[in-house]
Amino acid sequence: MQKILIGVDGSEHSKKALAEAIKIAEKFGAEVTVVSVFYPAPTPSAHDFSHRILEDAKAVLEYEKVKYKLISVTSANPSKVITDMARDGKFDLVVIGRRGVGAAHELVLGSVCNRVSCESPVNVLIVM
Repeated sequence: MQKILIGVDGSEHSKKALAEAIKIAEKFGAEVTVVSVFYPAPTPSAHDFSHRILEDAKAVLEYEKVKYKLISVTSANPSKVITDMARDGKFDLVVIGRRGVGAAHELVLGSVCNRVSCESPVNVLIVM
């Protein structure tokens, strides 16, 4: 295992997913790519929020001394961004939290998590 992709959105579940991805990366010497997908908005607030999420992830990754890349993407379809990245970037694993900060918070699995787990071309680890 060399490349791990993790989607983050600032939720507690995505923070747990990041922690799990770090454990796996440390075990295999893998590189972690952290992606934050934010909805296009007419104000810079969504971009600023995405930037803060990635800065938080960066601090954890640097503390743990894990090789990493940070990516921020503007899209209304985070699951498609993640599955496309998994395929195009030839990742070995996608790690995602079971629920995010979106409107589907009442479901057992969030809609993004569900779509990624069904459509990903690589293995997906759902962190509870």
